[in-house]
Amino acid sequence: MTEEAVDRQKAPWKWRVWSLPAPALGFILAVDVVAAACVLTAGLSAVERLGDLGTLAVLLACAAVSTEGARVVERRRRQSGALHKDLQPVWLVAGAILLPLTAAVAFVIVQSLWWFIRTGRCAPYRRFFSTAVSVLGVAVAHYASDSISMLLHDAGAGVAMPTAVAAGIVCAAIGYLATDIVLCGIAIKLLEPESTARDAFGGPAEWAVDAMTGGLACVVTAAAMLSPALVLLAIPVTLTAQRALLLRQLEEEVTTDQKTEVANFPWWRERVERLLLRVSARQEHMAILFIDIDYFRAVNAQHGHLVGDRALRAVAEAMQNLTRSCDIVGRFGGEEFVIALPSVGEKEAFEIAERIRTEIANTPLRIAVNGPDSEVVDVWITVSVGLATYPETGSTLDELLELADRALYAAKAAGRDQTVRAADLALTASALGAGDDMLQDALHR
Repeated sequence: MTEEAVDRQKAPWKWRVWSLPAPALGFILAVDVVAAACVLTAGLSAVERLGDLGTLAVLLACAAVSTEGARVVERRRRQSGALHKDLQPVWLVAGAILLPLTAAVAFVIVQSLWWFIRTGRCAPYRRFFSTAVSVLGVAVAHYASDSISMLLHDAGAGVAMPTAVAAGIVCAAIGYLATDIVLCGIAIKLLEPESTARDAFGGPAEWAVDAMTGGLACVVTAAAMLSPALVLLAIPVTLTAQRALLLRQLEEEVTTDQKTEVANFPWWRERVERLLLRVSARQEHMAILFIDIDYFRAVNAQHGHLVGDRALRAVAEAMQNLTRSCDIVGRFGGEEFVIALPSVGEKEAFEIAERIRTEIANTPLRIAVNGPDSEVVDVWITVSVGLATYPETGSTLDELLELADRALYAAKAAGRDQTVRAADLALTASALGAGDDMLQDALHR
């Protein structure tokens, strides 16, 4: 049963919204109240021009057709945990500029209701908050358009009216998108305090979608000023752009390991091959780390595969947190991971490997055990690491992977929870003695 359906069966004072953290609840209610005040203020005026009603009807029709055309795409895109961006603001920004505030607010409410009904359900408080943010964004865009246009035109700086209007359109789009990003970002941060700034406010990929949305909104608005019928031509453009967003998401899913959210090995290998070519051309160094979770089968056997999956994610998060943005982390398969460290020598790579190993060893997984006496237990995991460096121990990626793999198995054979360098393998092998067959097999696997 969905969260919305559960809330509908409860009395209003038992809705899930009242269990939200106090700061998040206060912020969400404040946005809702301000938006409601905006709606009431707008309702005091009237739509006086019949042309406004015609424009409103055209925008509503276009938004409805766009919603229907994007329903399947948006349902598929919402399955990802990423910050969700769509192209519905294209129509809202156009309405904010082209319509009186009363009609623009009415447009937001009708479009939001249709959008939520047709593309999926969510908790009522989320629906109201999203609509409230759109209302405030439209109000900001409406006043920004009028104010900027008139200010430039009346400033006596020789700005022609078409130029002033164009500047107003751009400022309106920026105002709407900025309002949406800030208010939604604050809400996400308050609801999920552990989320990063990028999780809440988005990053370059999300901002690129916002830029595309703002650009389309400006084009649609300019076309509608010439003739409302021209807005119909924007429908196939928005639908195509919507599918382009899905394509980008599918590409990310194809190249990402779903359990750990790091690169899968084929994609990791392709990226590192290109990286190694650049490193070689610049005559720089690069290191490869091969990392394996110790006794992973025992973790699955004792605690179950769900805990095993959490262990995989914990290791992946530790590696991402302790490496640079230019480093490439990937899952080799099973419980094994690989990391490419460009422009890093053996000494620094060893220090990075040790930081990762130590962090994982010192950070237990806290697991809730269900039963008559529910309790939380700590599950300790460790990793073994093999290290190979370019160009000292290998000149190709295959050589580096093989040597790092041999170093990894040497680390496991020597007792686990340690880092072994491929450069030390020859010395280690010569000092083994004939009696240690297990370590000899590990070295020459």
